[in-house]
Amino acid sequence: MATTSERIRVVVADDHPSTRENLRYLLNAEPDLEVVGAAQNGVEALRLILELRPDVAVLDREMPLLDGLRVAARLQREQPRVRVVLFTLDRVFVVEDNDTTRQALVDFLSDEGFLVESALDGREALGVASSGAIDVIVLDLWLRVLDGAAFADIWRKHPRSERVPIIAMSGLPQSDAIAAGVGAAAFRDKPLDLPSFANLLRATAIRSDPEPDA
Repeated sequence: MATTSERIRVVVADDHPSTRENLRYLLNAEPDLEVVGAAQNGVEALRLILELRPDVAVLDREMPLLDGLRVAARLQREQPRVRVVLFTLDRVFVVEDNDTTRQALVDFLSDEGFLVESALDGREALGVASSGAIDVIVLDLWLRVLDGAAFADIWRKHPRSERVPIIAMSGLPQSDAIAAGVGAAAFRDKPLDLPSFANLLRATAIRSDPEPDA
């Protein structure tokens, strides 16, 4: 096991408490890494990095007061030896026509650190999904206007669709077979176990952002 002096010292920065603490836990679980500071915004991140002089800074791109890109630019000038890792949150698109279920999903997933958009039906969802700014679709199969199966059939003709997995959900019987038929990456029965569902999203989401230039 690496000694304290041999470990790579890391500062993490994210404005979502659950994401920040998950990062701290996961990085500290690695034998050669040590999180020496955690910040909830870009200004605090910059202060901690300049004060603690870590080896690596793990920064959310989107943070209040000072975003990750601006922090990275300041570090390039003031602490060029600090390696910077920028990340973005998984962008989740919830398609659900039940107001209570949709709002519960949006609120819970937002608190878990996801960027969440939502739509009431399949017709509205097609316009949002085609914009390209999503990583995973959470799809109710039984929508009143353009149901989930019809939406998936149309969406799969879009050139980006192979990079955006669908997680289907329903409270009706035999919906798992429909989900398999439309090529869903996973299916969950309603009512959802929200913490477990959030973990499924983290495991399934495929990032569509291009890699930054070296």
